[in-house]
Amino acid sequence: MNRLTAHTSVLALSAFALMMPAPKAFAEEIITLEQGWDEPSRVIFYQTPQGSPIIPYDYFLALEQSDSASLFMDKAHLSSLGMLYWGKSSLNPDGLPIGLTVDHDIHGVETYLGMNCAACHVTEIKAGGKTALIDGGVSHFDFWSFMQELDLALKATAGDDAKFDRFAMRVLKDEADATSKAQLRARLRGVLREREAWQTHNTASAPPGPGRVDALNVILNQASAYMLGRDDNARLVDAPVSYPFLWDAPYLEYVQYNGVVPNKGSGALARNVGQVLGVFGQVSLIESTLPGGYASSVRVEHLYDLEQSLETLKSPRWSELAEKGAVPEINAELANAGQAIYAAECASCHVEIDRAERGDLASIKVPTFGLPEIGTDPAAATGFAARAVASGPLEGRKSGFVAGDPMCEYVHGNTVLAHITVGVIMHELSETYGDVISTSVDLVEDGLSAKMRDAVQWVKSLFGYGEPAAAQEKVTDQQLIENMQTQGATEAEIAAALKARSDDKAALYDLMVSQGLEYHGKDAACLETLQTAQYRARPLNGIWATGPFLHNGSVPSLMALLRPAAQRPTSFVVGNSDFDPVNVGFTEPSDGTGFKMDTLMPGNANTGHEYGVTLSEADKLALLEYLKSL
Repeated sequence: MNRLTAHTSVLALSAFALMMPAPKAFAEEIITLEQGWDEPSRVIFYQTPQGSPIIPYDYFLALEQSDSASLFMDKAHLSSLGMLYWGKSSLNPDGLPIGLTVDHDIHGVETYLGMNCAACHVTEIKAGGKTALIDGGVSHFDFWSFMQELDLALKATAGDDAKFDRFAMRVLKDEADATSKAQLRARLRGVLREREAWQTHNTASAPPGPGRVDALNVILNQASAYMLGRDDNARLVDAPVSYPFLWDAPYLEYVQYNGVVPNKGSGALARNVGQVLGVFGQVSLIESTLPGGYASSVRVEHLYDLEQSLETLKSPRWSELAEKGAVPEINAELANAGQAIYAAECASCHVEIDRAERGDLASIKVPTFGLPEIGTDPAAATGFAARAVASGPLEGRKSGFVAGDPMCEYVHGNTVLAHITVGVIMHELSETYGDVISTSVDLVEDGLSAKMRDAVQWVKSLFGYGEPAAAQEKVTDQQLIENMQTQGATEAEIAAALKARSDDKAALYDLMVSQGLEYHGKDAACLETLQTAQYRARPLNGIWATGPFLHNGSVPSLMALLRPAAQRPTSFVVGNSDFDPVNVGFTEPSDGTGFKMDTLMPGNANTGHEYGVTLSEADKLALLEYLKSL
């Protein structure tokens, strides 16, 4: 299937989905809320491939679990990893769980198992004897355990003759002779090596558990280590964050927790491409001319359509869940009292919006706060900002692919990510619209050219969040560092001098100094862009459905978040869907299962965000009741 056909198929997905009835047994058991999506929209979000090939699809269907003869895709097994089910459809003929897809590799020939954003962004809530699915929420999917168990299953199958024979019979069927089985085993070992390479480049300091992943480090590891063939660029995966909730995302000024990539223009598309690069996307860094850019497995046009579908997604309403008997009704009098408290304590950071009329795309202002001000765990923000990597085969190419200065031997990791992302977008759009150039010149002009211009603007805005000092001062930051070093100044004194030239409270001046002293000449100039470490504060509509809280999921409930950090639980168990409507969060499993969240471990700190902690108990209850109404 060529790229144009692929895009055409996405546009027709809603028609295909309509051909498939909603799974009756599922519909009788599960509550869905009015969030702006109909059944076809939901199926498309759950199962549309985004270009994230994991293993050949027939291998996945045939693979057994490492320690038993039961299939890996057994529903009980995948459910134990936090995966949810919706039913079969034309997009999902084998009944995969939400977020697993039928995809393809970079060549577009072989069918692969893929994964899309729904795996991490659909919440299950159990309350009042009922189960509800919240679209765009924070899932309990244990991505890390899924990947580890998949590797173990592949290794066991490749190494155990009896297990491999059963696997071969499922894959080869009537063609399972000695020669074809030997070829299959060799190919299986190759697939295993690919998955082991992913694990090697993404070594975790500790399992993140359900509902969390260190997305930024994984994405940068894939872009700068795996794709560049530079193992030395890989960094420890040690800053897990909760899967962010997606409603309102297209309307926010910033989406990621660290608030560095603007959401305007093609920022949303580039954000999604970057996510696919981290989740198994394949890219060839050989520059092509017709079409231009970098060939990849990424289905850019599918991502474009998925992002558009989010424009209609609305936050869930507690009141609707209450109408269906799952949670208690909101106490209107208490909520009214809480509204005034919210206005005084919360609204200056977390703006209130109309969940249905949100204005223009990327128009909702999202304040950002430096680490000293917000006080929450710094690992996710500093890890992204502080990474310097070897550019490897990209050395000398433009930093933004179509814009920017040539890359030095060493650059910031986000420079590599931006370069590859734009190259992927350029290739996909060139190929898609090139197919129709003979029949629709207007489409090429209005579609391809406009989108390419957007991509260029995105590159400029990405690098604009920290302008090189050369654009602001006659003496560049690097020159200041070198001059003061020559004069015998300490690193602290140099950092203070840099800080005096800027009012950016989120800037990492000490990082700029250390990198400026470690690297020299052109490399130091490439690294002098001001890096920031910050977190954003988004609107809180639907926040009640998104626990655990803070960017790293280190606080179990909203009530606990209103306690001083010293009084918050230092450990709790996650992975349970049972909802606590009083404290507003998820309860710990009663059967002893689940994952222990230890907030004393690096990256898991539950400190900071001490807002509202001095309120009286009565005022906290009122504020909590109002938060339920958002």
